[in-house]
Amino acid sequence: MENISHFEEALRAMETLYGQDVPMTLATVDGDAPNARVIDVYFDRGAFYAVTHLKSHKMLEIAKNPNVALNHNLFVARGRAQNLGHPLDAGNEALHAELRRAFCKFYARHVDEGDPGTCILRIDPYWALVFADDEKYVVDFKEGTATRQHFVQDIIL
Repeated sequence: MENISHFEEALRAMETLYGQDVPMTLATVDGDAPNARVIDVYFDRGAFYAVTHLKSHKMLEIAKNPNVALNHNLFVARGRAQNLGHPLDAGNEALHAELRRAFCKFYARHVDEGDPGTCILRIDPYWALVFADDEKYVVDFKEGTATRQHFVQDIIL
């Protein structure tokens, strides 16, 4: 029961920290080499979301290998990425509205909904290291568990 409590604490911390537009480093695999770039993500209901393009290097790499990692300051997550299709596709209505709200600073200027290559990227984490409120959580999304350890973040970021 204690691990479930820590899991819920970790999810709440992630929603507080990443439940809005946050630039994060996304790592993908290009053949046998890692590749990294900064993208804007939004965390909601246990997954990270981004709006991108099918022809971007990240999406071409994800199509071949969906294993990715995310990083923001001390936060690290490993997960599997998938293309949810165009933001205006049937079934994406609620998510489309949520992403327009989350990414309101740039969506209208930088997302071309008239381009059929525009797509929603979803990243489902299966493991994460989360730091919040002087605690460090090691989160196992597959098992729905987490451990918690006191951690005072004194690293200058």
